[in-house]
Amino acid sequence: MNDDLKRITILHSNDIHGKFTGEIGEDGKLRGSMAQVAGLVAQTKKDNPNTLYCIAGDVFQGSLIDTDYQGLSTIDILNLIDIDVMSLGNHELDYGISHMLFAGRYANFAVINANFIVKSNRKHLFKPYYMVEVDGALVLFIGLLTEDIIDQTRAEGLVGRYVTVADAKDEIRRTYSKLAGKGRKADVVILLTHIGWEADLELARSLEEELDVDIIIGGHSHTYIDEPVVENGILVLQCGFENTHIGKLEFVYNKTLDTVEECSWEMIPVDEDHCPTDKYVSAMINTYEYEINSKYNKLVTTLKRQLDNYGRGNTTEVGQLFVDAFADALGLDLMCMASSSLRCYSLGPDVTLEDLKEAYPYDGKIYCLKMSGEQIKRGIAHMLRPEVLEQWQDAFFHFSKRLKIDFDFDSKELNVMFDGLPMEDDRVLEVGMQEYYLINSETGFGIRPDELVTEESDIWLASPDAFLTLKEYLSGHRDLGGSIDDRCVIRGNVGGFALEVEKIR
Repeated sequence: MNDDLKRITILHSNDIHGKFTGEIGEDGKLRGSMAQVAGLVAQTKKDNPNTLYCIAGDVFQGSLIDTDYQGLSTIDILNLIDIDVMSLGNHELDYGISHMLFAGRYANFAVINANFIVKSNRKHLFKPYYMVEVDGALVLFIGLLTEDIIDQTRAEGLVGRYVTVADAKDEIRRTYSKLAGKGRKADVVILLTHIGWEADLELARSLEEELDVDIIIGGHSHTYIDEPVVENGILVLQCGFENTHIGKLEFVYNKTLDTVEECSWEMIPVDEDHCPTDKYVSAMINTYEYEINSKYNKLVTTLKRQLDNYGRGNTTEVGQLFVDAFADALGLDLMCMASSSLRCYSLGPDVTLEDLKEAYPYDGKIYCLKMSGEQIKRGIAHMLRPEVLEQWQDAFFHFSKRLKIDFDFDSKELNVMFDGLPMEDDRVLEVGMQEYYLINSETGFGIRPDELVTEESDIWLASPDAFLTLKEYLSGHRDLGGSIDDRCVIRGNVGGFALEVEKIR
């Protein structure tokens, strides 16, 4: 090849969410293992030394291997893989900002983010970019994070008050300015984002030509694509989630013309037919899995049958079970619980401690507060926006069974009943709410925390440890669970589907 033509390969993953072990398919073959990802990365780099592997955020949260060690086990495993760079995802901050700063130092690869900054002096909390020379071409990665992270930082109290998410374009320009000050200019510019597919497309459309961005590799929305999308001359990519596939982009950088050419892209299934297994990564995963099984392989309860938990903008069988369990255990008039708190696709019939911890990994507090009927109805109306029901943005809440919601999506007519009677505006109920969503009530319910709680007597701690409350309740009950009931009926044309009874799941 001409010396001015550089053939480069980019492998990319996103939203791994602690899914390391993989699973055995109906064909008896392993798929989705991080050891298989490691094997593919090593093989590709051997075949083409001009290969880089990047991860577009959210390696944390989703399995006990991750949560029981607060992500340090995840970094341990990833350190055995030839990763070049990873951008910060929102779940990287689940264990706290300071914890992630340590985890970033613990990693053998670059962890980058350009727009999560200190408010007062605009200092970056993480290195904003990663630049590497590939066969004489300088490839620049800039990390960008979703604004959703601000809701999480509010729960960090004092530290959370001093950070913010800056405008992406401003931080791209600031990165270019820093590099220019060092006399360096990138040949290929890749934005490694964790903002979601639609936001990636919007960002691509908004970028001026002089910013010279070539590629956006994203995460957060767990999007599968059939082929790359070109917006405003920028190639936009994403590759599903949880190690089902790994993206492979091949292109030629023409140094003479300063252009990216001959692009080809595919999603490679992570399975035995496409990926060799790295024995060292496999051994470390097995070690962690053995420790987790030894600690958590204890039966908590047995449900009537396996319960489903698909979707974040609708009621689920697991959601109904958990929210009713909290309400009963804590003696509440009403419990509300965010669907995003549930991290499983199904549960039961036998539920071990490991199953339960993976399904509900949060040990945060539950507060009880007095809410008026008017506030409850206003919060429900805010929840039933198209962004929540159709796009699964913000929070959809499960409500315990004494409350019934009947909503027509087309006419926006909303009826709320409590104990079989219409909810009166001046009715006052004792409502259980997770601490995170109380702090961020304006996002979830459209009501500011200082409006929800005006006097100290209106709020009290109902549970210091939500997981422990759930575990103890389920340990004392058997044969719970069942089909979705009529507590949340949504009619009309939601997401292009005409619904007569309830939101399609």
